[in-house]
Amino acid sequence: MSLKLPDKAQWSFIALLMVLITYYIGSVAIYFINHKTPLFIWKHYDSMLLWQVITDSSIKSAVRLTSIPSLLCGLLMSVVAPGFIIWKLNQDDSPLFGDAKFASDADLKKSKLLKWEKENDKDILVGRYKGKYLWYTAPDFVSLGAGTRAGKGAAIGIPNMLVKKHSIIALDPKQELWKITSKVRELLLENKVYLLDPFNSKTHQCNPLFYVDLKAESGAKDLLKLVEILFPSFGLTGAEAHFNNLAGQYWTGLAKLLHFCINFAPDWLEEFSVKPVFSIGTVVDLYSNIDREQVLNNRESFEELAKGDETAFFHLRDALTKIREYHETEDEQRSSVDGSFRKKMSLFYLPTVRKCTDGNDFDLRQMRREDITVYVGVNAEDMILAYDFLNLFFNLVVEVTLRENPDFDSTLKHDCLLFLDEFPSIGYMPIIKKGSGYIAGYKLKLLTIYQNISQLNEIYGTEGAKTLMSAHPCRVIYAVSEEDDAKKISEKLGYITTKSKGSSKTSGKATSRSNSESEAQRALVLPQELGTLNFTEEMIILKGEHPVKAEKALYYLDPYFMDRLMLVSPKLTALTAEINKTNNIFGTKGIKYPSKEKMLSVGELESEVLL
Repeated sequence: MSLKLPDKAQWSFIALLMVLITYYIGSVAIYFINHKTPLFIWKHYDSMLLWQVITDSSIKSAVRLTSIPSLLCGLLMSVVAPGFIIWKLNQDDSPLFGDAKFASDADLKKSKLLKWEKENDKDILVGRYKGKYLWYTAPDFVSLGAGTRAGKGAAIGIPNMLVKKHSIIALDPKQELWKITSKVRELLLENKVYLLDPFNSKTHQCNPLFYVDLKAESGAKDLLKLVEILFPSFGLTGAEAHFNNLAGQYWTGLAKLLHFCINFAPDWLEEFSVKPVFSIGTVVDLYSNIDREQVLNNRESFEELAKGDETAFFHLRDALTKIREYHETEDEQRSSVDGSFRKKMSLFYLPTVRKCTDGNDFDLRQMRREDITVYVGVNAEDMILAYDFLNLFFNLVVEVTLRENPDFDSTLKHDCLLFLDEFPSIGYMPIIKKGSGYIAGYKLKLLTIYQNISQLNEIYGTEGAKTLMSAHPCRVIYAVSEEDDAKKISEKLGYITTKSKGSSKTSGKATSRSNSESEAQRALVLPQELGTLNFTEEMIILKGEHPVKAEKALYYLDPYFMDRLMLVSPKLTALTAEINKTNNIFGTKGIKYPSKEKMLSVGELESEVLL
């Protein structure tokens, strides 16, 4: 082990300290050298006497010479200072088993990741501590591990939706966020609000092919990315992977042919009874209605129409090649390709899904330019069908966002938050797993919510789940029911060193007693303690900072949130006043509020944009 020495600044301090010690010890030593008693020194000591002896030429030479041994005496004693400092630098006082602790008030005030303050409309609300809120400010991801009925909607989802000013895209499995917060976001936070429910006719629209412009240079690339989302290769092997790939190729050919016909040969779409709409559902219609042989026989006339447009000509030839390859495939193999095609496109045979994806009410490219909120509200009974739609939509959101870099476009001025409740229900998100290191740089924040790590392991694999979680420097933890998760979180929170004293007694000719002290390791929070957290308690694990033991920011107990709901709902205001028998209900602590069921029954919290 090498000796640790002071740095330049420390050496400067040591030199100054040695000068002072040398002088002041010398100023005392000169009295003793000149035969003065301690009592005399006590009564007559003057620290400037040594300086006077050195500088005053009128003092006798014999007396002046005594300043030399006085200073040497001081210098000798001053050597103790650097020796002591070097000893302290090399002394290891760190606890043997760790010194983990929860963040103190002082730690939170100095934190670079959390703001501890009453109000904030830009950052992610992650908890409450001593009457103020904790806001995660870093441009990174936040995760929340919470089981069912743990209050994640009431403590994280709804509070953030009620206060965050800028754009949010929220996965809203029960449409609870839409029914409680959409009017506040529309009226108070001045957001454009949209509800995307592909299994209900009462929905806004989002067309994935709206973001593919085959007239542009990037069109082929953007279409290829969309095909990889629609026909993912992840987890497929052998024949299944082969036929899935062929289905994707054929879909690409049909999409390019559809685009060509819309722009150059609309009469052919009438021939096939296909609407001139560039959407996934229309590609499915073309798949069902197309006469492949007729199309291939008219290749020359199609090429003649596209001759003046080099890009259109390229896409047309590629489309006809892919259709010809499919057409010439043997019947048995083509049947397998059809099976893969229909399986992936099955949702787009549903009328409500077709309606949801044939048009476009909002533009994902504007999420970082304007204040827009999109609720993806799939009801619980439809979740089993929603997997492919959710996977398509959220992969599309990230892919479209990554096309424009805010470093080179000043109009991309604010963040967009992806609030992903029941994150595993979206399925495999390769773009998030692989791009987690740079996605945040595009002003796209993620708040991912899962029940337990095993859900992520099942989708991403053990190592993939670790990679995904490492991209979330802020982890909010509620009471943990899974034993394995509790152990891992306990390890993450760290360990402390505990000391215990013991004594032993020996008997014999002479009785002796000895005392001993030993150190042991203990988790800051034991796994079983994580399982018994109070409903209102939470823990926040931060990268590079002490964890925080905090409270949930439950909206229904807090006037900071409830006042906003009452501002947009006169009926809720009246109901709250009636319960408390007073009209002084805004900004007042201790107010009782109606239950969630009664709030929803009032019917004034939901935006009316779909009426």
